[in-house]
Amino acid sequence: MKVFTKNIKDIQPSQLYISKTKLLEVEKYLDSANIEDIEPLPIRKIGKYTFFTDGHTRAFALMKRGIEEVKVYWDEDDLDWVQYLVCVDWCNKEGIKSISDLKKRVVDDEDYKKLWYSRCDIMQERSVNDLDYYLDIRTVLEDNEKCNICELVLRALPDWFGIEESIKDYIIGVKDSVFLSVYIGEVPIGFLSVIEHNEFTSEIYVVGILKEFHRRGIGKRLIKATEDILVKQNKMFLTVKTLSSSHPDEGYRKTRGFYRTVGFYPLEEFPELWGKENPCLLMVKKL
Repeated sequence: MKVFTKNIKDIQPSQLYISKTKLLEVEKYLDSANIEDIEPLPIRKIGKYTFFTDGHTRAFALMKRGIEEVKVYWDEDDLDWVQYLVCVDWCNKEGIKSISDLKKRVVDDEDYKKLWYSRCDIMQERSVNDLDYYLDIRTVLEDNEKCNICELVLRALPDWFGIEESIKDYIIGVKDSVFLSVYIGEVPIGFLSVIEHNEFTSEIYVVGILKEFHRRGIGKRLIKATEDILVKQNKMFLTVKTLSSSHPDEGYRKTRGFYRTVGFYPLEEFPELWGKENPCLLMVKKL
């Protein structure tokens, strides 16, 4: 765990209230502790937001003491990041942009349970049983927004997109594509870009979903939304190019498996289309 310091004002809360009882306990602890010995606070960066994943009460107590630089570390735990982004979205909608914005939200235990725990319980159950409630798939029309989302997502996926020249090509190339992005609140967590070849066929140009949201069915939702658009345009086929199985890359083995689960079939391998080191597989789906 690498510990570093960060200005507390630059860290977004993911919690709407502070428990008065817990705050008193933390303040009592701080009265007798050396600030340098305080455990670092866990944070995570998703999209443009860097937020607390825990430790809001400690952060609030340190802020009250005028401490601006706090010790933090990147939270690498396998948590439900959908739920965290929902909480970040709540905070944004209610004007909670930094820990100091919680000054008027210090409440007693009973109110804390009603206002925070109960709200989170409902959200957690819904995120498991009705994830679509929190997902918003939008068709993006503005070129700069397409480019920004593409760059944000691809640069967060070095295991799949590690070649700088290719990333730059994709960022430019998505301008001339049908571009769908999936959001939680106002945070884009993935996208799919489609180009047209002819009146019968379109191709997935590039697709990416932040790793925190893999295995949640989000890719399948993007594919389905894309297919709905193409069917209305009377397209008959959707193709995609990906790394061939003759390359041992584990990430792309999973990618090919994903495309098979949504109805794509291998059509032809092109050993030198992307260079001998990156054999290309063309896959197709009948719409």
